[in-house]
This record gives sequence, structure tokens and C-alpha cells, in this order.
Amino acid sequence: MKLIRKFAIQGHPVPASSSRPLGPFPPEVLSQPQVEYGNEHSDSLHEALDTVRLFRCRDCDEVLYRDQLDNHTCEEI
Repeated sequence: MKLIRKFAIQGHPVPASSSRPLGPFPPEVLSQPQVEYGNEHSDSLHEALDTVRLFRCRDCDEVLYRDQLDNHTCEEI
């Protein structure tokens, strides 16, 4: 396919510098709402599982809890 290079015409004037848009409204009206998290905020939907961590054994692929790591022995494969 043959390519032809054409120069485009700018459809609108380009501003000389960038700045925040100005309008009839004060900046407080256009600002994003601030989210207030209380003291009881949790990162997950399941608050009871926030402290639960699961591990997978490299050898047997068994899923273990943190308290089962010391006593784990892999079954023969």
C-alpha cells in the first residue's frame, strides 16, 4: 500500500500556556468529593478474613494456614 503524507490543518487555536479552566463557578463546586473513612474501615469486604493468610506448598500444592506451616509434611507423590 502506498502511503501519502498530508499535513493536517489545526481546527482550533492552540493555547499559549496551560492553566486550570476558569468558569462562573467557584472551585469548591467543581472539586471532587472527599471520602471519609471511619476508624472501623476495612480493606476487604470480608472483615473477618482480613488477618487470614493462606499459603501453598511448593511440593504438594496443598493450601495451608499460617499455623499449619510448622507441622506440614508433604504426602508422597
